[in-house]
Amino acid sequence: MEPAADMILSLVSSCVYSLRVELTFAAVLGALWAVGRKTGLAGAKTQLASTRKRPPSSGAPAGRAKPGDRSGRASDAAAATLPGGVGGVDPKLLRDPRWLVPQVTRLCRAEARTALELYRAAHRAGVDLASAERDECEYMFLSMVTATIRTGQLDEAMVLLQELRRHGPGISSALLGSTTKLCTSKQLYAECLAIFDFAAEDKELKIADRSVWSCLLFCAIETKELERCKLFWRRLESCGAPSCKDYGNMIRYASAAGDWKLSLELVQQMRQSDTEIDSVSYNTCVATCVAADRVDEARTLLDEMAECGGVSDAITYNTLSKGYAKAGRLEQCFELFELMTQRRVEPTQVTYGILLDCCINENQVARAAEVFEQMKANGCVMNTVLYTTLIKGFARDGHVDKAMEVYELMRSERTIPPDLITFSILIKANCDSGRLGAALRLKEAMLGLGLKADEVIFNNILGGCAKEADAYLAKCTYKEMVDSGVRPSNATFSILIRLYAQCKLLDEAVDMLRTEPAAQRVAPEPRLYSQLAHCCLRERRGKQATEVYLMMLEHGPLTASAHGGMLGMCVKLNMLDTAAEILSMAAEAGGRVDQADADQVLKAARKKRKGQCEETIASAMRALGLRPSPA
Repeated sequence: MEPAADMILSLVSSCVYSLRVELTFAAVLGALWAVGRKTGLAGAKTQLASTRKRPPSSGAPAGRAKPGDRSGRASDAAAATLPGGVGGVDPKLLRDPRWLVPQVTRLCRAEARTALELYRAAHRAGVDLASAERDECEYMFLSMVTATIRTGQLDEAMVLLQELRRHGPGISSALLGSTTKLCTSKQLYAECLAIFDFAAEDKELKIADRSVWSCLLFCAIETKELERCKLFWRRLESCGAPSCKDYGNMIRYASAAGDWKLSLELVQQMRQSDTEIDSVSYNTCVATCVAADRVDEARTLLDEMAECGGVSDAITYNTLSKGYAKAGRLEQCFELFELMTQRRVEPTQVTYGILLDCCINENQVARAAEVFEQMKANGCVMNTVLYTTLIKGFARDGHVDKAMEVYELMRSERTIPPDLITFSILIKANCDSGRLGAALRLKEAMLGLGLKADEVIFNNILGGCAKEADAYLAKCTYKEMVDSGVRPSNATFSILIRLYAQCKLLDEAVDMLRTEPAAQRVAPEPRLYSQLAHCCLRERRGKQATEVYLMMLEHGPLTASAHGGMLGMCVKLNMLDTAAEILSMAAEAGGRVDQADADQVLKAARKKRKGQCEETIASAMRALGLRPSPA
């Protein structure tokens, strides 16, 4: 037995040794549990004893809340909850400020609506807050106003401020400061200014807190009430040195007001006061100068930034480069680009885009191509805008083949699809150069990419049809345009008139102008009728010309200049009978014709010895209030 017992004892010892850490941890936990249980029971007994000794709360006024005691927990608010609701409160308590003020203040922490109801009930019961301590009363209103703002009850907050002025101690600078900061943090900028305007009606109110003026300045900028910014800035400066953010907001004001001088002055003040100037403030100042066409001042600022170690980035250089491009100063654009690389500021897509656009606008297509090659060599990531800008340059310069080469290169990079502007430029370039087939293929490729043709695309193709005198294709294109939901414009109808005139289809042109604008709900412009009338006269189609003239009169009497153009062409083409008919219709419609234009027609009829036509013209002139010249 002894060997067996020794073996068992040895086995137990080895198990206990291997589990020594676990057993020690379990023992410690057990000891802690026992101590905690004993302490909890003792605390519960003490709390029970204190509860039994506490007097009943009904009818007993609660202790006053200290104005500075704002660290109350949620249990305090819960204890202040009224068991019977606001309606169950004794009216005597409601009229007692010593009971009311601390109750409302506590309720504001977690039950703002109940606090407001309790205050309203006390107000109806006739409470007189004048007998309450001023500090406690101000803190109660501060709690109510901030609670209503936090819960989004801005109208209630304004009503409380009005009652505070009428029945309470008035609006203090502390209350205004708290509401201003709270409204600004919640992005209630207009409401913040409205509360300030109401409080500012009290001429004795003094605001010495610089942060209040800082918030008001920011709110005025966000609401674009720029006329208030200078006042807030002066008050802010009178309360202490403005911060970096304050200067930044004022620079934003100068930018919105277009005041480049003030913008530079603010930057100078920041330097003199050793205030940190961030890149946003610098870039805003540069942009303000560029927008005011003060590019040289912006360049001076950039050089000063480099001298004093100011923060300049690609945005700074790009903004200034846009100013040079707008002014057509191409050499300065390239000079700035070189300076940018010297100062190790990495050019961006926008940088190259500005250079390309400036080259195109100045008709320097060769230099634009060089910039494009440099971009690819430097590994610049291409995008649709850069490709389209180069395509526009080649197309404008008449190099359609080059433009199409760039387009094919663009298509080869499948991650950079052409957009509607790209196709619009290419389609127009091909139509203008007589490559209607290529333009149609581009349109099909555009549709294949899921892009929808707009009015510009269809008008360009119609223009190509007019150039090729292809009436059938034009009719098909116009039908496709209408069927796809694209509404034609007066420009569309003008192209169609030109097409029909070139194809000698003036009857169809007259029918089109009579029916299509109304069918497509487009108000036709007078120039369309004038254009078609001149086309008819050039083809010596007097009947169609007078028919178009009658259509013109349906939209109102013609101007004297419109009559002059038509009558002059009639005389030039020896269509005097048509001119006499037009004068007669003008007289009947009460139109306006210049004496010189009518005399010109009359003299031509006399020269051609057309007696009947001469009499018709003279009669029409008298009806128009004009005096026929003697034979």
